[in-house]
Amino acid sequence: MSNSEWNDAEANVLPEKIEKMELNGELPKDTKRKRIVVVGLGMVGVAFIEKLMKFDVKRREYDIIVIGEEAHLAYNRVGLTSFFQHRQVENLYLNPKEWYSSMPEGSLNYHLNTKVTSINPEEKKVETSQGTTVPYDILVLATGSDAVLPRHTPGHDAKGVFVYRTIEDLEKLIAYSATKNGSVGAVVGGGLLGLEAAKAMMDLEEFSKVKLIERNRWVLSRQLDGDAGGMVVEQ
Repeated sequence: MSNSEWNDAEANVLPEKIEKMELNGELPKDTKRKRIVVVGLGMVGVAFIEKLMKFDVKRREYDIIVIGEEAHLAYNRVGLTSFFQHRQVENLYLNPKEWYSSMPEGSLNYHLNTKVTSINPEEKKVETSQGTTVPYDILVLATGSDAVLPRHTPGHDAKGVFVYRTIEDLEKLIAYSATKNGSVGAVVGGGLLGLEAAKAMMDLEEFSKVKLIERNRWVLSRQLDGDAGGMVVEQ
């Protein structure tokens, strides 16, 4: 599945639709608009933005400011493993940079490398790690999940321990593995991401062996029964 197939199909053609509306003078101007602040520029955040832009393009009732903690625009986390081959984060973008800039002026702005550090619901504003205050009419939290480290386990924060969640995680793993040629890698977790991570580590060719550690009796225990899980291991 391509990255664009994860998007709203109508959102993919929004730039062309907006350009046509601008040429025909169909875009509303000087309308009083509410500001929506979206915290999180991941797959959920951009899906919300796509839906809202699609329905709002003719009415122009909202301006969107999206604040993302990572250094990148929304990308396909499901396709993270492919990053080990092409090493180009742009190949994982759910929408190209041009998609964001093609929206009507002022309707969509984004801030990258920025955390929301506090929310003031009484005054309707958020504070960011950049020291800025962003007021809002509507606040949407689309922060997603995070990789959980077993902090009760000694060594969870040791050098060479990584999670498998973001582009930055993968870049750190790739850089570290380049200094450990011939070593043994280990993946904790035999779910979909765990299997993908193990395969990606094998493809790096820096590790002499990659071991998979799973707490259940077979891999993919949430998707498969014991017999099917055993077949996956054999393969």
